[in-house]
Amino acid sequence: MKKIVLFLSLVMLISGSLLAQKNKRTSAYMYNKNGEYAKAMEAINQAIVNEKTINDAKTWLYRGEIYYNIAVSTKPEIKALAKNPAETSYESLVKAKQLDTKGTFSGEITLFLAQLTNVFYNSASADYKNQDYKKAIKNFEYAYDIAKIDDRFDTIAAFYIGMAAYLGDSANLANEYLKKCYDSQFHDPSLYVFYNRTLKKVGDTVQALQVIKQGREYYPENLSLLLEQAQTYLERGQTEKLQESLKMAIQKDSTNANLYFLLGKTYDDEGNKDEAETYYLHATKVKPDFFEAYYNIGAIYVNKAAEVQAKANDLPLDQVDAYNKLQAEADAELRKALPYLEKAHKINPDDQITTKALKEAYVRLKMNDKLDELK
Repeated sequence: MKKIVLFLSLVMLISGSLLAQKNKRTSAYMYNKNGEYAKAMEAINQAIVNEKTINDAKTWLYRGEIYYNIAVSTKPEIKALAKNPAETSYESLVKAKQLDTKGTFSGEITLFLAQLTNVFYNSASADYKNQDYKKAIKNFEYAYDIAKIDDRFDTIAAFYIGMAAYLGDSANLANEYLKKCYDSQFHDPSLYVFYNRTLKKVGDTVQALQVIKQGREYYPENLSLLLEQAQTYLERGQTEKLQESLKMAIQKDSTNANLYFLLGKTYDDEGNKDEAETYYLHATKVKPDFFEAYYNIGAIYVNKAAEVQAKANDLPLDQVDAYNKLQAEADAELRKALPYLEKAHKINPDDQITTKALKEAYVRLKMNDKLDELK
């Protein structure tokens, strides 16, 4: 009789212990339902460490729900209950999904994960706007991983992970995610611009050119892609293709002074000074205070004057007439430079290079009144 009583007592003890732990989970559920999240947290965090309830999907589902409610609360005192409630909710729901082998709670788990996606998106967007790219990447990755659980590819999350990584100087991570978008044929002009730049950062210039060409095929009218292609040609030293791209860009945006200036610079660098001056002048018409354009035109004539003077200096001493003729030509070129250098100086009087060039021209041309005025 004593053995039977002892056995019954042992059974009751075990059952009572199991019931106590299940009561903790039930209490957590009820506290959560009533908005008593501090008590709900305390109860559920006891339930998840007990061997009787630790491997039960329902335990982790409840925990995911509790921390989700804390994450979305607008009350500061509730938000203060947990440091990273959205992340804890995600981890709990993933655990619940793993344990729910029969799919009993699949609907609820899927619903809460979907709702969590919005939480992570909102946080990531705020981080991205505030240029906190590390936090933005982390939150976008949670949204991306939630989609991955359902065998979906979240293109938007992947794209912004790549963008945040690029802007945060994590080129390899940017390359990984922007490539995913590129391979999935995600059509957005920005993808081709920034994937091209990312590839150049990681040293794959061949693929970078292919990416920008692909983008131009999809969006032939997009100015950003056209300019990006022009920049790529500039970096590769493909001047002719660069000039073609810039002329196309000017057709699309004739009010962009920088396009005219850059095109003029390409001709300037290859020695075609007439074409260079033409496009520099176009730049000044669009932007009347374009300092660099005025200065570069002035520099063209200063350099022409220097070239003519160098020829004069190379003449034998007995060729006085030829020397004087060349010197007069040099002075004439220098006079052509003056209006542009003076305009550049007026726009930016603090530029020492322009000031020095004007002083030397005034001395050479014996324009003492101008020199005094400049001083």
